[in-house]
Amino acid sequence: MGTVNKVVALLLAVLLASSPALAQQARVVDASAMDRALASKAQSESAQRQMVLRVLERADVREVAARMGLSVEQADSAVATLSGAELDMVAQQAGAVETAALAGGAQTVVISTVTLLLIIIVVILLVR
Repeated sequence: MGTVNKVVALLLAVLLASSPALAQQARVVDASAMDRALASKAQSESAQRQMVLRVLERADVREVAARMGLSVEQADSAVATLSGAELDMVAQQAGAVETAALAGGAQTVVISTVTLLLIIIVVILLVR
């Protein structure tokens, strides 16, 4: 009976000792893969910020903001503070403004563009 207890104890000791080591090895990420992922994320965020800034530089955006009493300059400086979901949302709206401006023509596009411009400016100012 003493031998069985020793064998069971030895097996338990081996299992307990090896489990954390195996779990840690499965989660290890290659450093170069992590560097690439971080660089890609930074590049993506930079591109999103540039798109928002391009929209804020448009004359029609500045005109709408002036009529509403909003500061485009404050919004410009607040773009650098955006990140994550906030930046994604504002960049999507800025992309829609750019797409609508390229399409041009219909009156409904102009109305939705003005609405999107106001949303972008207000969201940026509120985030700040």
